[in-house]
Amino acid sequence: MGEELFGVDTLRVQEILTYQEITSVPLAPDYVRGLINLRGQIVTVIDLRCRLGFEKLEQERSSMNLIVNSDEGLMSLLVDNIGNVLDIPANRLLPPPGTIRGVAVHYIKEVCQLEDDLLIVLNLQNILQLN
Repeated sequence: MGEELFGVDTLRVQEILTYQEITSVPLAPDYVRGLINLRGQIVTVIDLRCRLGFEKLEQERSSMNLIVNSDEGLMSLLVDNIGNVLDIPANRLLPPPGTIRGVAVHYIKEVCQLEDDLLIVLNLQNILQLN
């Protein structure tokens, strides 16, 4: 997202879709971009940029839908792009620094220093909560 590098547990990912037409939902929270039809199943789309406090962009054809399993069924995370799948040993995953406070820490599960970047592993359970 922008210059930041985010990741999720791949065990929760069902599939990745390219651009999908999204139907907006009146009076939904701003981070709920709308709904998509996934082979006959209606799936809620969460704009990850908006959820994490980044500037909301209009959906572009380059946007990707990361379809993930949640407690309520399938949901989609609208993301800028999808990078590589990484196999990171558990001992390299660290809790978020204690200096991070507020909403940010609620959405961060772990962090990992990569060769050139810091990977922020998202807490999908908290990201996917609709409140």
